Amino acid sequence: MIDIERIMQTEIPDIAAVYGGVRGRTMSSRHQSYAWPILVEAGVKRIIDLREADQSDRLPRLCQHYGLEYFHYPIDNAAKTIKQMAKLFSSFCEMIDKEDSYIACAMGLHRTDIALCTYWVFYAADKGIAPPSIRGYREKDGHNTNKIMRVLNAFYLFKTEQESKDPIHIETFKERKKIINELSKQ
Repeated sequence: MIDIERIMQTEIPDIAAVYGGVRGRTMSSRHQSYAWPILVEAGVKRIIDLREADQSDRLPRLCQHYGLEYFHYPIDNAAKTIKQMAKLFSSFCEMIDKEDSYIACAMGLHRTDIALCTYWVFYAADKGIAPPSIRGYREKDGHNTNKIMRVLNAFYLFKTEQESKDPIHIETFKERKKIINELSKQ
């Protein structure tokens, strides 16, 4: 387990506890360089990078420098990305379950909401785990869950086509999406 309280004290923008780990900004900015040693001391073992593509290798190099595992799990609703998401999904879920990951995207908000909702809908809900808090796609901030739903729908369709069966019952899928929509209103 990581020391979430210690990480929260870093005041990394948009940092939040989630599933025994944390979510937040990518940490490739020089402005967050002060926090890297604290993340390591607090027990973070890996950074899960959700960005589609990065023009530099800064984040993987920082992970290597600090002795952290780097895992790239791209989030987008493009067909090639959905295929990559599905291919890496089991590994992504295993990493979250270890409760020692820092899940990162540029802002720590939108892609992270999508990734965590995918984790919950297709994996964690079946284990009785609560849905994630929505932090980027909140109605009170002028957003809606359309992008989350597009990725969930594309992921569901891809998995159905690949496995020749629904990954979860369609009514269960619809109910879980309703829960996510309700969470965005809180």
